[in-house]
Amino acid sequence: MALLPPDPVYTIRNVDNLPVYSLAFNFLPGGLERLLAGSKNGYVYAYNLQTNRVQQKIQVGQAPILHLLHTDDQLITQEKGGKYKIFNLTNTGYKEAYNIDIDYPGFCRFEANTKLKVLYVPDMESKIYIYNFTGEKIGCLQPETQDPKLGDPMCMKYIELASDKAHLLVGYEAGWLLLWDLNTSQCIGKLQTKECPMSVDFYMEQQRGIIGNASNVIQVFSIGRKDLSLAHGTDITIKNPGINKVQSRSDGKVFVSGGWDGHIRIFSWFSLRPLVVLTEHKRAIQDVTYSNQKVSMWNADIMAAGGLDGVITLWDLYNNKNNK
Repeated sequence: MALLPPDPVYTIRNVDNLPVYSLAFNFLPGGLERLLAGSKNGYVYAYNLQTNRVQQKIQVGQAPILHLLHTDDQLITQEKGGKYKIFNLTNTGYKEAYNIDIDYPGFCRFEANTKLKVLYVPDMESKIYIYNFTGEKIGCLQPETQDPKLGDPMCMKYIELASDKAHLLVGYEAGWLLLWDLNTSQCIGKLQTKECPMSVDFYMEQQRGIIGNASNVIQVFSIGRKDLSLAHGTDITIKNPGINKVQSRSDGKVFVSGGWDGHIRIFSWFSLRPLVVLTEHKRAIQDVTYSNQKVSMWNADIMAAGGLDGVITLWDLYNNKNNK
């Protein structure tokens, strides 16, 4: 290890002592900086990052909030069981405007194109439904009958390749990773992975991606710049099996994995070597996310992690000189 584990800049204990399933930074007009946390009890907790205290509790439903997204004026949530809700942000708070109800028992998180206000929603039998932000179904991605049996979608990543054309990476239960052209709704690439993928991310400039799964191996893959073909890269072996989340930092210097063992591992994109292992959490990590701008309390870009121990940790790892 190149670095000794640093301490988090702050540790938030969930006020109701419940597992945290999803996280999203939320920067609103007027300088309001918040961290949203989706909990097991169906609430979204909005933490003010100036005080690190709960500013608002938003009741979404009764099931765990598996994923959430905040745009300038809307909050989108995904509950376990396939319920999606779209809330408009008003002067008096959040008002539910639209909902999507799909009988989907899995853990795959939706993806979104926020520019076009489009949602990509997983369903059973290998299907991905496409909705707009008003809850209207506008399309479907469904493999052709000659494709190998894929199983249910397990993870997705929206990316833009080849002159900013929209694509969707989808990992399936049977261990396949497919690349979909969203302009034609056609699958244009396939890659057989070694395990059922649990999480996928992709760094555009390097044309490389990472896959986390139930094993102790993080798989690296690439997409060809000209033909958009998918290819295997180097495997990274970690000590304990099970990864719920992989996430690349926006500057492309590092990426992170959140494990079943509660460990957060930071890797160099350049060398693919581990830089540090963060051991603050005592149970499985469910989500890791980076802020897309500096948080004024620390004048730094912050990484947040949450898990089944009901703890949210905030980290300033951007000033490390060794993550090259």
